[in-house]
Amino acid sequence: MATTKDSVFVGTFIHSKSLDTLEYLQNTAVFVDRHGKIVLVEPECDLQRAKEALIPRLGWTLEGVNITIAGEGQFFFPGFIGMFRYVVGILTRD
Repeated sequence: MATTKDSVFVGTFIHSKSLDTLEYLQNTAVFVDRHGKIVLVEPECDLQRAKEALIPRLGWTLEGVNITIAGEGQFFFPGFIGMFRYVVGILTRD
Protein backbone atom coordinates (compact mmCIF):
# COMPACT_ATOMS: atom_id res chain seq x y z
CA MET A 1 0.00 0.00 0.00
CA ALA A 2 1.54 3.29 -1.09
CA THR A 3 1.48 6.34 1.16
CA THR A 4 2.32 9.93 0.39
CA LYS A 5 5.37 10.00 2.65
CA ASP A 6 8.43 7.92 3.43
CA SER A 7 8.73 6.68 7.03
CA VAL A 8 11.43 6.38 9.67
CA PHE A 9 10.94 4.22 12.76
CA VAL A 10 13.43 4.69 15.61
CA GLY A 11 13.76 2.52 18.68
CA THR A 12 13.87 -1.16 19.59
CA PHE A 13 12.88 -3.77 17.02
CA ILE A 14 12.13 -7.40 17.69
CA HIS A 15 11.92 -9.74 14.75
CA SER A 16 11.93 -13.43 14.06
CA LYS A 17 15.10 -14.82 12.53
CA SER A 18 13.61 -18.33 12.51
CA LEU A 19 10.69 -20.18 14.07
CA ASP A 20 12.49 -20.39 17.41
CA THR A 21 14.84 -17.37 17.40
CA LEU A 22 14.08 -13.71 18.02
CA GLU A 23 16.53 -10.90 17.41
CA TYR A 24 16.44 -7.67 19.43
CA LEU A 25 17.78 -4.55 17.73
CA GLN A 26 18.05 -1.65 20.16
CA ASN A 27 18.74 1.95 19.15
CA THR A 28 17.94 1.15 15.53
CA ALA A 29 16.34 3.15 12.73
CA VAL A 30 14.35 1.50 9.95
CA PHE A 31 13.63 3.51 6.81
CA VAL A 32 10.58 2.55 4.74
CA ASP A 33 9.82 4.20 1.41
CA ARG A 34 6.37 5.46 0.43
CA HIS A 35 5.72 2.14 -1.34
CA GLY A 36 6.21 0.15 1.88
CA LYS A 37 9.67 -1.23 1.04
CA ILE A 38 12.32 -1.29 3.77
CA VAL A 39 15.24 0.54 2.19
CA LEU A 40 17.64 0.78 5.15
CA VAL A 41 18.10 -0.73 8.59
CA GLU A 42 20.66 1.23 10.59
CA PRO A 43 21.78 -0.12 13.98
CA GLU A 44 23.06 2.31 16.64
CA CYS A 45 21.14 5.18 15.10
CA ASP A 46 19.37 7.92 17.03
CA LEU A 47 16.91 10.47 15.68
CA GLN A 48 19.54 13.17 15.23
CA ARG A 49 21.74 10.95 13.06
CA ALA A 50 18.70 9.82 11.06
CA LYS A 51 17.70 13.43 10.40
CA GLU A 52 21.14 14.87 9.71
CA ALA A 53 22.84 12.08 7.77
CA LEU A 54 20.62 9.24 6.63
CA ILE A 55 17.43 10.97 5.46
CA PRO A 56 19.47 13.27 3.15
CA ARG A 57 21.60 10.30 1.98
CA LEU A 58 18.41 8.57 0.82
CA GLY A 59 17.41 11.70 -1.09
CA TRP A 60 14.48 12.30 1.26
CA THR A 61 13.47 15.56 2.96
CA LEU A 62 12.26 16.02 6.53
CA GLU A 63 9.01 17.46 5.19
CA GLY A 64 8.42 14.27 3.20
CA VAL A 65 9.00 11.85 6.08
CA ASN A 66 6.78 10.51 8.87
CA ILE A 67 8.91 9.81 11.95
CA THR A 68 7.76 7.39 14.64
CA ILE A 69 9.79 6.94 17.82
CA ALA A 70 9.25 4.06 20.24
CA GLY A 71 9.06 5.31 23.82
CA GLU A 72 10.57 3.77 26.91
CA GLY A 73 9.39 0.16 27.19
CA GLN A 74 7.95 0.16 23.66
CA PHE A 75 9.19 -1.73 20.61
CA PHE A 76 8.39 -2.41 16.97
CA PHE A 77 7.53 -5.93 15.80
CA PRO A 78 7.75 -5.71 11.98
CA GLY A 79 5.59 -8.11 10.01
CA PHE A 80 3.29 -9.02 12.88
CA ILE A 81 0.23 -7.23 11.48
CA GLY A 82 0.85 -8.49 7.94
CA MET A 83 1.16 -12.07 9.17
CA PHE A 84 -2.02 -11.73 11.23
CA ARG A 85 -3.94 -10.62 8.15
CA TYR A 86 -2.44 -13.45 6.12
CA VAL A 87 -3.38 -16.11 8.70
CA VAL A 88 -6.89 -14.72 9.11
CA GLY A 89 -7.28 -14.72 5.33
CA ILE A 90 -6.32 -18.39 5.18
CA LEU A 91 -8.60 -19.37 8.05
CA THR A 92 -11.61 -17.55 6.61
CA ARG A 93 -11.32 -18.78 3.02
CA ASP A 94 -14.02 -21.05 1.64
